[in-house]
Amino acid sequence: MTMCRAACLATLGGLVAGHGHEHSLLLGADPNPAGLGYEEVPLDLSYDHVPLQVEGKVPSFLNGTLYRGSPGAWPDGWWLDGLIMLNAFKFKDGQVYYSMQWNKDEAYNHTRSQTTGPEPLAEAPVPGGIPHPANSSWPTGVAFHQVAGEIVGSTGVSNLNSFDGDSLAPLEMPFAYGDSIGAPYLSPTHEQTLDGYVLSHLVTGMQKGSGGEPSYIITSIKPGSRSRDVVAKIEHPKESSPFKGLPSFQHMQLATSEFYIMVEAPCYYPSSATHVGNVDWAGWQSDLLASGHVRLVSRASGESTIYPLSYSVFAIHHINAYHDEATNEIVIDTIQTLPSFIPCSLAFKNLKMENYVKDWKSTGHGLSMSKIIRLRVPLDKPGAKIEPKQITTMTGMEFPTIRYDDYNGKPYRFAYGTWMSSGGVPTYDALVKLDVQTGEHVAWKVDGHYPGEPIFVADPSGKEEDDGVVMTNVLDTNKNQTYVLLLDAKSFKQIGSAGPTPHWIPHGFHGRYFDRKLNAPSAPELLVV
Repeated sequence: MTMCRAACLATLGGLVAGHGHEHSLLLGADPNPAGLGYEEVPLDLSYDHVPLQVEGKVPSFLNGTLYRGSPGAWPDGWWLDGLIMLNAFKFKDGQVYYSMQWNKDEAYNHTRSQTTGPEPLAEAPVPGGIPHPANSSWPTGVAFHQVAGEIVGSTGVSNLNSFDGDSLAPLEMPFAYGDSIGAPYLSPTHEQTLDGYVLSHLVTGMQKGSGGEPSYIITSIKPGSRSRDVVAKIEHPKESSPFKGLPSFQHMQLATSEFYIMVEAPCYYPSSATHVGNVDWAGWQSDLLASGHVRLVSRASGESTIYPLSYSVFAIHHINAYHDEATNEIVIDTIQTLPSFIPCSLAFKNLKMENYVKDWKSTGHGLSMSKIIRLRVPLDKPGAKIEPKQITTMTGMEFPTIRYDDYNGKPYRFAYGTWMSSGGVPTYDALVKLDVQTGEHVAWKVDGHYPGEPIFVADPSGKEEDDGVVMTNVLDTNKNQTYVLLLDAKSFKQIGSAGPTPHWIPHGFHGRYFDRKLNAPSAPELLVV
C-alpha cells in the first residue's frame, strides 16, 4: 500500500501522453527495454553481507549503510501494492557489502502462505482511523527515517515497521509510539526530520468504518522521544475540498523551523477500505471545481494560513522549502507531476502492472514532461495568490534529493534527482544535478543503465554544499545485473562502483544513508556496520 510511488509517476505520465484518456494509446508493442526491473523476485530469497567487487574509489569517510526499498512481487497486479524488498549497501574500510531481506509484513506473510488476509473491520479501533486492527503491519520500506534512534520503514499509513540496521530483521511490526493517538491512520509516506524533530500528519475519517471527522492531525516528535505531540487538528478543511471538506492526499510534505508546509491539490483518498497492503486504486476522488493552494501551519500555534495558487500544482515529490529572510517569503521548490487538468481519480485507475510494463512508450513520453516549480509565499501578505514559476527549462526530473541532513528546511543551492534523458526511454535512465539558483544542470548517463533515487553523503572535511558523494543503485540491463554507483557530487563524475549484487534489484523507491543514530535519547553514536 504505497500511496503513489514510482509507478504512480509513470502512469500519470502515460495519461499526459494520452491526453487524459483513461486508457492511453499504445504506441508500440516493442519489449520494454527496462522490463527486467519489473520481473518478480523469489519470496524466499535473502542475502547477508555479500562482499561486492569494488572498482575505482570508495572514499574513506563512507562508513555507513545505504538503505533502499524496492518492490519485488505484485500479488494483486497493481504496481503500487508490491511487496517490499529491503536492500542494504554497507560501506566499511573501502569495501561494500550487500544484504537483502523481504519486509515480513502481513501482506508478505499471507502471500507466502497463499492465504487471504482478514477483511476490514466494521469499525476502526480509533475514531477516524483505518478499519484494521491497531497492530496491523503494512509493506513498508518505500521511505526510511529514524525515530529515537530506531530505523523505520514507511508507506502511506501511520503504522511504521522498525528493523535491525545490520541484519534487516524486523524489530517492531508495527513500531510502537509512546502516545495515546492510536493507529492505524492514512498518512504521507514521507516525514520531515528537522533539527531532531520528526514531523508528519495523519488523515482521518476518509474510509467506510473510519468514524470521526475528515481531518488533518499534524504531529511532531521531539528529539529522543517516541511520543507524537499534536501540533494542530484541522477538521473539514474546506480550502482543500469546498463542498465536502475533505483532507487532500499528499505523498510528501515540507517543513521549516517555523512552519509545517502542505501543498494541497484536489485529490482525495478512496472511501473504501481494503485488505492490508492493498488500495482501491479505482476509488480515488477528485474535485474539478476546487483549486490548489499552499497551507502554512505554524509549528508554535497550530494556526493555518492559506495561500491560493493561480493554478493547481499536483506534486508527488517536493525538493525543499526555506525562509528567504531578505524578502520575508517561504520558498517552496517542488516538481509538478502532471498538468492541472488531469484529475488523480482518472490517473490512478491506470496503475495496473500490465499497463505500466507494456505501455512504456507513452509512459516515458509523459514522464519526460514533469516541471521543476518554485512557489514564493509572502509572509507579510497572508492569503495572497501565488504564481508558480519554473526554475529551469529542463523537464523530466523526479525523485529529488538534497544534502538533507544539513539543508532540509534551510536555504540551499543544489538538488539531485533521476532524469528522463528523452521522451523515448521507458523510465529514468540518468541522474541529474540541478543548481536551483541558476537553473543549470549536469547529468550522468550510460545507455541501458537505470539508476534509482540519488542520495547525497557529505564529506566531513568539505567546506561547500556539494562537497561529498552521490550514491545510488543502478540496474544494468545490458548485463542483467545491479551495482551501486558513486559520483563525486561536485563534478558529477563517476569515482567508483561496487557490484554486481547476487540478484538484480527491481526498479525501486526511496533510500537513506545512515552512519549514526539520529533523534536518539543520547548523543549520536555510529551504527554498527
